[in-house]
Amino acid sequence: MPPVVTSPIADFTEYAGTPAKSIDLTPAFSDPDVSNAVRLTTVLGDIDIALFGQQKPITVTNFLKYVDQSRYFLPDPTNKQIVSSFVHRSISGFTIQGGGYIGTVDPSPTPGEPADTIKPTQVSVFNPIQNEPGISNKRGTIAMAQTGSDANSATSQWFINLADNGGAPTNLDIRSNNTGPYTVFGKVVNGTMSTVDSIAAVTTYNLGAPYESIPLRDFTPPYARVPNLVSIPAIAQISPFTFSATSDNPSVSVALNGTNLLVTGNSAGSAHVTVTATDFDGASISQMFTVTVTTAPGRLVNLSTRMEVGTGDNALIAGFIIRGSTPKRLAIRALGPTLLEQFGIAGALEDPVLELRASDGSLLASNDDWADAANMQEMIDLGLDLSEPFESEILATVPVNGDTAYTAVVRGYNDITGVGVVEVYDLDSGPGSTLLNISTRGQVGTDPHALIGGFTLGGTESKTILVRAIGPSLSAFGVANALVDPTLELHNAQGGLVDSNNDWIDSPQKTQIQNSGLAPTNTKESAIVQLLPAGAYTAVVHGTNGGTGVGSVEVYQLP
Repeated sequence: MPPVVTSPIADFTEYAGTPAKSIDLTPAFSDPDVSNAVRLTTVLGDIDIALFGQQKPITVTNFLKYVDQSRYFLPDPTNKQIVSSFVHRSISGFTIQGGGYIGTVDPSPTPGEPADTIKPTQVSVFNPIQNEPGISNKRGTIAMAQTGSDANSATSQWFINLADNGGAPTNLDIRSNNTGPYTVFGKVVNGTMSTVDSIAAVTTYNLGAPYESIPLRDFTPPYARVPNLVSIPAIAQISPFTFSATSDNPSVSVALNGTNLLVTGNSAGSAHVTVTATDFDGASISQMFTVTVTTAPGRLVNLSTRMEVGTGDNALIAGFIIRGSTPKRLAIRALGPTLLEQFGIAGALEDPVLELRASDGSLLASNDDWADAANMQEMIDLGLDLSEPFESEILATVPVNGDTAYTAVVRGYNDITGVGVVEVYDLDSGPGSTLLNISTRGQVGTDPHALIGGFTLGGTESKTILVRAIGPSLSAFGVANALVDPTLELHNAQGGLVDSNNDWIDSPQKTQIQNSGLAPTNTKESAIVQLLPAGAYTAVVHGTNGGTGVGSVEVYQLP
């Protein structure tokens, strides 16, 4: 059957010049024949398998459980390397079979035995599943192996049919000789039966039960070694579709990255975008939606803070507020090694760890190394990937109801310390909730350990921004060693001084600061209000006459 549209992509408005809007196409289409697909990466090539989850839900769920929980892989207790399952049985003109054993090495080799001689470990299995016969065991189909004569005994082992094995003489589709029927739950696609045939062509050997017909490559008796195995070093889910997309107006450009459609608003205008999904059988279906591109208004699109990251309460803790009523897509990053590699800042935090917390303190997400994140590819698509592997990043969509507060916390792995940066990016490409402010408290030292807050105004119109440097009033909240007399500087992207202040009460904008409702409570604290054009800015907090202590830098977008 041809694919169908399951979730129409809604029309939307996007700002010109903002990050591409990423649309996951996975829920937009479905295939009545194929629920999921996986790619078995073997040492002889890939095998792509379409799974029949609608017809055989128990079996497909069971197979994906082994895949998703990495049961086909194991850290080898001898050499500590991650090792994989392998094809342990191959019968010419019949089947190849795998999923039962993992290629671990002999922990106690005899004299003369190579260190990589195999002594396989059985796959750790879940409970057996209910048999679901009904699809014929034809060439190119994948089915579940059974134990003995029990049709409901399938666990982790599978086989791929090299021939039509449903009828005589093999009779895999029927109950005969106390075996069968064998549940077919998928088929090999994308022309990758050539890999299966290559595996079937590998010479087999009898190494004793259960390896009476094991395919081994470049094998020299008597020791079977890990490189001899037909290993399966990777198994991953893939899309059951290939996608294509077109736009009828250059004001909107489209690109595909796997199952994500990236829609970029280049200039004001509107476009009709058509997305087409094609299944493994070549059948296609399309849907169209409209994108309207408008000029971006002025707004905060990026907030950041740099400071000395300590332990416990002296971690880098940045609170920020989002205003509106629609969920907000954010990228939050924690930097350390970049400060040394790109900016020469000594004492940079070597391995930052990042947390995102709700206003009640509950943990929403965390990350240590950004490349380990499940949405790493989206980070790359957005141009927010990090060059240093030990830095951290979180992509998250958070709920917003009025003024909603969140906290980003940066610590050092194993409580190491150093200078670090936390960054918050607004990833929404169109109207909705907006970033309102960021407030970060931490130790204020002398350069390069000043407390530094950065922010970026996007769009084309100027916005009124208030920046505060808080110190003495923190004592009322039980903060020890509060900065006695903070000073504040505001610089533009070129490093030019936009404004500075020591005591806010002496500011020429004193009345405007008071009218904002954000005047500091202590006259020794600092504040700046400026109408700023779009661009990047930096607020720097020092202590007067080189004073040090705990301070806070805060950036607010005013109405």
